[in-house]
Amino acid sequence: MDTTFTFRQTEASDALKEHATDKLSKLEKYIFKPISPHVIFKIDGFKHTVEITFQHSGTKYFSKGESSDMYKSIDEAVSKIEKQLKKSQDRIKDHKGE
Repeated sequence: MDTTFTFRQTEASDALKEHATDKLSKLEKYIFKPISPHVIFKIDGFKHTVEITFQHSGTKYFSKGESSDMYKSIDEAVSKIEKQLKKSQDRIKDHKGE
């Protein structure tokens, strides 16, 4: 996974990059082709926001996590992406082809 990171209104942190990469690795069980997710970290006052975007099999995936802690925001955004991928995979699996 070739992940791109963008930091807005905050300093780049190796710990945040490592945490995000570790959490994104959970998505590999739903994805068969290599992806290049783009992760954006933003701080606006007390609101910490993480946005994750990538494209897989012609479908664009986007999630946004907001909380008072950047690590919670990462977890929330990855959880939302994971739900989207599960739903997409279930649609393909349940398709009867009639």
